[in-house]
Amino acid sequence: MSRGRTARDQTVGNPFSLWSKNWLVWRIGRKQVASVAHLARGRAIDIGCGEQPLRPLFDRQVDSIWGIDHPGMFHPAGHVQVFGSALTLPFRDRVFDTALSFQVLEHVPEPEQLLREAYRVLAPGGHLILTAPHIWNEHEIPYDYYRFTRYGLAHLYRKVGFEIVEIRPMAGYFVTAGARFCYFLAHFDRFGLQIVVKPLYLLVQAAAMLLDRIYCDTTESWNFLAVGRKPLEPKP
Repeated sequence: MSRGRTARDQTVGNPFSLWSKNWLVWRIGRKQVASVAHLARGRAIDIGCGEQPLRPLFDRQVDSIWGIDHPGMFHPAGHVQVFGSALTLPFRDRVFDTALSFQVLEHVPEPEQLLREAYRVLAPGGHLILTAPHIWNEHEIPYDYYRFTRYGLAHLYRKVGFEIVEIRPMAGYFVTAGARFCYFLAHFDRFGLQIVVKPLYLLVQAAAMLLDRIYCDTTESWNFLAVGRKPLEPKP
């Protein structure tokens, strides 16, 4: 949210289409986040909300979702309720029951501060549900600062006071390799080569999905899902 973006990844198109370069990671990501959506409740904040592609997973779980993003970003109408910085959220302490942040942590120059702000605005017992990349290309340049291991995420969560609920790799080596290869193929998705490239998107990612089910090396995961809980205050 402290990054500048003239437009979010313009090659996304319909990421769930089998002819897209990233249908596999989008579907895996949606499935993984859906598995923890039941933890969301009450009033939620979506930090660095962008176009909120995962919002439908939470609409029935929460009373409301406040999307916040930087005013310099590209925003389709209706997705952002508040403009501001992830590093200084313009809300009082303990006003939210759930905090969400998807693929944003790598784009803030001080990721620990984003987590501290999420912790501050959460009520005791509230959850932070976050995704962040481990292996991915540079994107939203030049506002792309970090990559995270599961241990780095756990360290940051604990440092600001969260109890770790779960930190989970989203997939293994083959999904990561297939996704990276398809992003490379996207350089050739023009000049009349689409008739070759788009079927390759489908075949490469389908093969990656199958191979990852056979042998899943999560030390090579493309992304992590991290869930933390703000501790309940001790009873007097």
